Amino acid sequence: MADHYILMTYYAKYLKEIRRVSDSTVKHYQGALKHISRYLVKKEKLKETVYEIQNIESLERIREYLYADPEFLSLDKRGHQMYSAGLNNYYKFAKGVGFYNIHKHIQVMDMEVPVKGKYTYSSDTWRRSSIIKMQSIEAAGYLCEIDETHETFTAKSTGHPYMEGHHALSMKYQNKFSKSLDVYANIICLCPICHRLLHYGIAAEKETVLDKIYFDRSKRLTACGIKISKEDFKKLAM
Repeated sequence: MADHYILMTYYAKYLKEIRRVSDSTVKHYQGALKHISRYLVKKEKLKETVYEIQNIESLERIREYLYADPEFLSLDKRGHQMYSAGLNNYYKFAKGVGFYNIHKHIQVMDMEVPVKGKYTYSSDTWRRSSIIKMQSIEAAGYLCEIDETHETFTAKSTGHPYMEGHHALSMKYQNKFSKSLDVYANIICLCPICHRLLHYGIAAEKETVLDKIYFDRSKRLTACGIKISKEDFKKLAM
């Protein structure tokens, strides 16, 4: 599976497992996105598929481009708005619409994901998806997963309490695992204080927090092919 196709797989699982739509509807939405992808490749806006877009800002620019393109609008009209309906539904998924406070159900999306490639930006960095991180925060209901009573300010961009997504096992350790660490099971919604604690706090103050994260996520990580003992988890997360 090409690394950018994980969003396609997650999208299909979301439609089936969370929204409970029929297989024919899933096929309909994915068929529309396949046609849009071919159109955008022809226009030299994409390399292969809309699923290669890993951040919401780029997806929004593509959406704006299409809705300002007379040729696409004409094509969409002839197709009875099938293409725009498919694009809008995927855009809502990518934005996290429908993810709010589904942390008790999102584990049905856990699965093994092939490791993504690296890209060079002053040094080698493992690829990651800001879409998946944003969806994880939405799924947690904008509550700190260490302590739901932790309060923070209201973010202008979302209108919700400001929270941050944290990879429990840092992406810098990806070479130690055969499956991707950039998955829902490995991303924790944290208030800024807890997030900074895990990055900059002393070991003694991190320990209880890491115990909780391992207890909450170890089975989900295993379901994603990320098998690690508590001792090794804490060693890497420290």
